[in-house]
Amino acid sequence: MYKQERKLNDKQVLLLRLAFRFRYLTADNVSKLHGISHNSAYSALTKLTERGYLGRKYNKSYRLKNKSARYYLTPKAVAFLQDPAFDLDKEILATRRYEDKKSTSFIDHQVAIVDTYIDITMDTNRKISRILTASDISKDDRESYPKPLPDLEVLYGDSKTDESNHLLVDVFPDDQHLFIAKKRIRQYIQHYEDNDWDWDEYPDVLIIRRSKSDVNNLNKYITEKMEEAYMDEREFTLNAGIEFSKIEQCKK
Repeated sequence: MYKQERKLNDKQVLLLRLAFRFRYLTADNVSKLHGISHNSAYSALTKLTERGYLGRKYNKSYRLKNKSARYYLTPKAVAFLQDPAFDLDKEILATRRYEDKKSTSFIDHQVAIVDTYIDITMDTNRKISRILTASDISKDDRESYPKPLPDLEVLYGDSKTDESNHLLVDVFPDDQHLFIAKKRIRQYIQHYEDNDWDWDEYPDVLIIRRSKSDVNNLNKYITEKMEEAYMDEREFTLNAGIEFSKIEQCKK
């Protein structure tokens, strides 16, 4: 006799929607995002994996490098999330069918984005109004953004003032070659010069790299390219930094 599959509970659905937003999750960042123990996060991810809604990437190289397993949406989860009640972008959702085929560097980049997202939410010096991932940017707005879309978009205010700030964030893990970050810097400058931003004021841009020496290298490169374009920070603020909480230090 056919046994009907149990319905997913609200927490499990929330976890699938989280995987849609960030593409790849680890037990550690799920623990931080939901404020639960690492064991609880691991258990929740494992249950969804066993039921076929999440895939899992983990092999010997991960163990040798002390890397956590990466979890992602399966075609079964994509089909489930196509329900109009979830109101998810169908074009983006369709791309989630192939998450198991992505390269290790691509996956690690996505996990680094989640870690940066968590860092931003934990910054007590600023009032965070909104954080969007690339998946959250509406279809109607995407044409105004540089391509590829920024990793994160943040609206925030200083806890001591009423000043609001708009920031685009791109994250570059240290194992990615520095020329990729430099290419992105040139893209932002070109995007600004082409006047492709449809709103009144162009947002600030932050390039995140964990290596201090690389950050120094990138900031020198930014200065050089801005000067070549006859631009300064009164027009457009572009900086490299180690993390969001150090953003003011990056501007000095």
